[in-house]
Amino acid sequence: MLLNVERAGRLMEAAGLDGLVSATLENGFYMSGVWNIGQELFPHDTEAYVVARADELTRPVMVTSLGDADLAVAADVPLRDLFGYGRFYRDVLEGAELNVDERWVKSTTLDREASPTAVEALVAALRLCGLDRGVIAVDERGANRDLIAQLGARLSDARFVPGAQLFRQIRMVKTGEELVRLEQALRITEAAMRATVAAATPGVTERELHGVFESAIVAGGARPGFTLLRFGRGMALGQVPSGDTRLEEGDFLWFDVGCTYRGYRSDIGRIFPVGEPNQHLTHLFSAIRAGQDRAIELMAPGRLASEVFAAAVARVREAGIPHYRRHHVGHGIGVEYYDLPILAERSDQPLEVNMIFEVETPYYELGFGGAFIEDTVLVTPGGSRILTTLSRELTSTEAAAGGRRADGGQ
Repeated sequence: MLLNVERAGRLMEAAGLDGLVSATLENGFYMSGVWNIGQELFPHDTEAYVVARADELTRPVMVTSLGDADLAVAADVPLRDLFGYGRFYRDVLEGAELNVDERWVKSTTLDREASPTAVEALVAALRLCGLDRGVIAVDERGANRDLIAQLGARLSDARFVPGAQLFRQIRMVKTGEELVRLEQALRITEAAMRATVAAATPGVTERELHGVFESAIVAGGARPGFTLLRFGRGMALGQVPSGDTRLEEGDFLWFDVGCTYRGYRSDIGRIFPVGEPNQHLTHLFSAIRAGQDRAIELMAPGRLASEVFAAAVARVREAGIPHYRRHHVGHGIGVEYYDLPILAERSDQPLEVNMIFEVETPYYELGFGGAFIEDTVLVTPGGSRILTTLSRELTSTEAAAGGRRADGGQ
C-alpha cells in the first residue's frame, strides 16, 4: 500500500490521536489508493473523505458521493465500508449475474439509503469506526473549510483537530510502492525530454516542442503535469506559456517539467545548448551545478535541511555567482509536487532514509535567461543516490539527441 503505516502509527501515538480523516484528493488517495475524479474536476466543491482508526489504518472507511462510489473498486486496501451521500442513479439488469465489483457498488449505493450530505455520511463513518469520542485529526484543506466545527457540533464527545500538517509529516518518508511509482514517473519524464530534444531542430517553435513533450508523456502512460519549456532568454520568464519563438543556433532549450504516474509526480529540469554554449552560459551552469553537487553530497540521514540549503547557496557564490540568492534548493516529492521537507533556510527538519527530493539551484537572469539543473535524489542509509539518468553535464541538443552523455554514460 501507499500509506506509511508504521510512521503514521508512531506519529499519531505521539500526538495522542485516535483517528485520521483525509479531505483532499491527494491524502484520500494516499490512504486508499482511490483517485477521486470528483475532487479532481471540482476541487473547491467536492467532499470525499477516508476515515481510519489509529490501530486499523489498513482498513479505512470511505465517504464519497454516490456518483463517485464506483471508484472504490480501485482501492488498494480492503475497505471496511463505504458511506455514500447525495443522488446518483444506477439500475440492475433483471436476471444478470453481477461480478464482484458490481456487487460491491450495488451493496454500497443501491441496497442502503444514502446520507443527504457529506458531513452526515462522515459522521456515520466515524461512528462505525468508534471515533465518535476521542481525538481525531482532520485534514482541514478540503472543500469544506468549516468541517472541524461541523463535526464538533455533531459529535460532542470527540475532539477534532487540524491534521493537514500531520499528513505531510507522515508522507515525508516513502514506502517501497511509492518509490516504484516515483521512479517510473521520472523515467517517463526523462524519455519525453529526450524525445523533445531530438525534435529540437532550428526553426521549431516552443509551442511545437511543448506538444512533442506532452504527447510523449501520454505515450509513456502518464499524464502531463506542468511543462515549462522556453528558449534562451525566455527562461527568465519561464512560467509564461510556451509561444511561437523559434529555436536558433546559439539558443538553449530550457525544461522544468513534470508528470503524474499512478498518482505520483515528477519534477526535473535541464538546459540544452544549440551548438556550442557561449562563455556566459558555461560560467553560470558551472556555478549552479557546483551548488547542486554540494547539496547532494550533504544529503544524509540526520542532516538538517537548513544545512543543505546554506551549503548549496554558499557553493554557488564561491563558484562564480557571488550575488546568488534562493528561497530553497530542493523539495520533497510524492502525491504532491511539493512534499515536505523543503531544503530551505528555516527548515530544521532532519533528513531521513527514503525521503526523496527534487534538488535544484536555478539562476534566472533577465536579458539572458539563466541556468538550470534539477535532479531526483533519494536519501539512503549511506548518504544519497541520484535517480535521474539524464546527463548532468551541459550537453548540446545535438549530442543529447544522438544518445551520447557528456559524462561518458549511455
